[in-house]
Amino acid sequence: MKIGVQISSLKPLLTTAQQVEAAFARLARMGVDTVQLQWIDPAVPIPTIGEALDHHGIASVSVQDFSTAILQNPGYYLDLNAVTGGTWLCLSRVPERTRDGLERYAQALESLRDRAAELDQKLCFHPVAADLVPIEGICPVDFLMERLKWLDLCWDLYHVHKAGLPIPDTLRRYPHRVCMVHFKDFKVLPDGTELLVPAGQGDIDWTGALEACREIGVPWAFVEQERWDRDPYDCLGEALDWLRREMA
Repeated sequence: MKIGVQISSLKPLLTTAQQVEAAFARLARMGVDTVQLQWIDPAVPIPTIGEALDHHGIASVSVQDFSTAILQNPGYYLDLNAVTGGTWLCLSRVPERTRDGLERYAQALESLRDRAAELDQKLCFHPVAADLVPIEGICPVDFLMERLKWLDLCWDLYHVHKAGLPIPDTLRRYPHRVCMVHFKDFKVLPDGTELLVPAGQGDIDWTGALEACREIGVPWAFVEQERWDRDPYDCLGEALDWLRREMA
């Protein structure tokens, strides 16, 4: 399993071309050579992003964003993924939580799949916790996996935990469809608020999760932390160190 960084973790630091260059330079110095792209400001030219990745020897596996954003502007995301060499265009969150909405979403993914295939790209779905809660008696994830046999899965294990599901069993649910996983962690503070922390330092029980990843042959794993109370690179570095130790 190849380990990298989901750069959504650095959103506030990805608003200009200079910031993107600096972010990739710092990640490269941390030994990061693989990323999943998300939330780089659209004002940053796509060729600039590709050049910055190449300059620092970093490969992008995938571009991700919310389903609504990608379906509203598919050309931008497909171009970004093509220029940066990604294999998967990753859509997060079911847009409409109704039975008819699920069907409309499936149809939209079928249309997008055809456009992606012209660029040798695949689609994957990133469920959030709500997507694991039944809609009119139907689990959205199960609906999409059964309706779209070609669709891959990106499991965010934080969201699996938030949905109250066992991580190892959920990973084994569609073992041959999982193209990547996200490792994200949190702590609940004494006042009841949630604080995101580096993976491995929070309240999530990771027992069996890594074994399940090995068992089903997950190819890519990304650490992620979109909110932080100290240097974000330090947080990502600690998460990377933890995951690398666990996977050794």
